[in-house]
Amino acid sequence: MECSEAREQLTDLNRGRLGAETAEAVRTHLQRCAACRSALQTEAEIRALIQARAPRYAAPPALRRRIEAALAGSSPPGESVTHDAAARTRGIGGRSRWRDWLRGHPWTLGSLAGATAVLLLVWAGSLWMTRDPVARLATRAVAEHAEYAKGLMQRPAPDPLTVVTELRSQAGFPFEPVFRGDSQVQLVAGMVSDLLGKRAATLVYRDGQGRYTTLFLMPEAGTMIPAEERMPIETFKPHHRVTSGRHLLLWKQRDLACLLVSDLDEAGMAAMFLKVRKAA
Repeated sequence: MECSEAREQLTDLNRGRLGAETAEAVRTHLQRCAACRSALQTEAEIRALIQARAPRYAAPPALRRRIEAALAGSSPPGESVTHDAAARTRGIGGRSRWRDWLRGHPWTLGSLAGATAVLLLVWAGSLWMTRDPVARLATRAVAEHAEYAKGLMQRPAPDPLTVVTELRSQAGFPFEPVFRGDSQVQLVAGMVSDLLGKRAATLVYRDGQGRYTTLFLMPEAGTMIPAEERMPIETFKPHHRVTSGRHLLLWKQRDLACLLVSDLDEAGMAAMFLKVRKAA
């Protein structure tokens, strides 16, 4: 099983929804893939965070009475109501008819429950993203990184000076000096990206094992960097997080906000950070 296939199953694996054969195949893959194990942990942490922090509100008494009155005075969808039938639907009898009708349409209950769950999940996720302004930026950066890595897998490394020179002419803001690669890491591409409305000069690197790292350089105005979750790397302390199984580091230098996304493990990410940071 490949990583892309395994990651599509992580949510269902966490919720116990996979068949035995598929679940076993995913677990076998997780045993040999640290990145997917980290992605599984991240997915579980997000679910736990939503469950722990999403507030639950009981309907006010007046609203509950209006809903009960509306149910008692209405017929199930698709049925016409005569004057006598409308009278019979009021009160306890009305609620019984609705219960009987819903029991006969289990798909309706499932659809309503599913739609409600999706709405709650989206709302809770939005609330979490609002409290954590870097989360949306990180999610977008990881998606961009994955696309770049996929498109560059078979491409030979160009001349790094040419890459940086062309990117300088396109970016619209100064970002040099930058890391142009060394004997362990090659600079394989440069382009201008858009991260949630933030224009970024983007550099993509590849190491000898075919692992990719993407560096996004943005004007720092408006970029919030959390004070917590800092990773000590020599004398530096960039913000660190793991999103979809990939390590991210976020920091500021000169007039830039710098975001590093990588397929490397934590130690490799720290070494790559030092190459980038010291080159500047």
